[in-house]
Amino acid sequence: MKKSLLVTLADGNYIEQAKQLFSGAWGSTGWKGDYMLLAYNIAEKDLTWFKDRGILVKKCGAIMTESETRIGHAPLTTLSKFYLFTPEFKKWKNIVFLDGDIITRGSLDTLAQVKGFAAARILNIFRTTLKGQFNKRTKKNQKLFDELADRYDLKRPAFNSGVMAFNTDIISEGDFQNLKTILFRFRDIIAISEETVLNIYFYDRWRELSQVYNVCPGYELYLSGCLPSNLKAIISHTYSNFPGGKPWLLTSPLYSEWKSNLDRADMIDITKPKVPKKMLSAQEEEQDDYYLKNLQKRYFYKFYGYKIRYFCAYNNFRLSTGAYLRKKYPRINKLQRRLRNLE
Repeated sequence: MKKSLLVTLADGNYIEQAKQLFSGAWGSTGWKGDYMLLAYNIAEKDLTWFKDRGILVKKCGAIMTESETRIGHAPLTTLSKFYLFTPEFKKWKNIVFLDGDIITRGSLDTLAQVKGFAAARILNIFRTTLKGQFNKRTKKNQKLFDELADRYDLKRPAFNSGVMAFNTDIISEGDFQNLKTILFRFRDIIAISEETVLNIYFYDRWRELSQVYNVCPGYELYLSGCLPSNLKAIISHTYSNFPGGKPWLLTSPLYSEWKSNLDRADMIDITKPKVPKKMLSAQEEEQDDYYLKNLQKRYFYKFYGYKIRYFCAYNNFRLSTGAYLRKKYPRINKLQRRLRNLE
């Protein structure tokens, strides 16, 4: 048993993504701790690949079922992150969790030494504050929003739950149940599934990680115009509305790197960690963090120009969809307008 644990999460549709992540982490980070897959609804034959390479597997039961009302825009699979905060994870001193749409490029040693709970602030077009973690306020959900506003400052920055690092001293017996309680209490207004719940639970208790450990490559590539090879990120996470898409898409500027990691996955030997491809000094990390956080200001004309175009495209889609419904399905259009007016 090692002191630290690197974890990702996958269901049956995300097996290749998990393989790529572990392959990339083994080949680029110098990770010396244990590896684990949180497995949600994955066939046993598919788990054999991970077990044969010494990667621990934890099967996660459903926190909600597909038949229940969907919560937020993320798939129900992501709720399995709550299992990270159960006492069995206290076997390790530190946990580092990475989403499956991530590419690693350097040492994660800083994350493996975190005290408390740490995550990176969201840099995006939308939803950068705690308020952005929730759906729009309506007459129907007014009481829930009032309850939130009484307890939390919704103008505070929100963190992205795709990269989380924490010392297991923070784990207590009731964490898992407490997370589920928040989930079901605010389910009607939650916008981003588990991320919203974790932002509430760790409100006033999370420490901000440098952006180098969780930045969207599209954000940096689009604003700075740099080449993929010159990205500042130690961890590239394709989570935002910026161009580029997921790294496994042929159109992604990171596709060749992602595919190369996946092609080498069968060679993983976690007993023989490799030398990190990139290591930052504290000063370099601080400089790169400042640079990434200020890209919006430096290239404000690009940032706000894209934001305006995004809004226009979204509104055009809404208008064209509305016109189509009015013409082809007038009864459905009338019903959805009536439902909107009830909010």
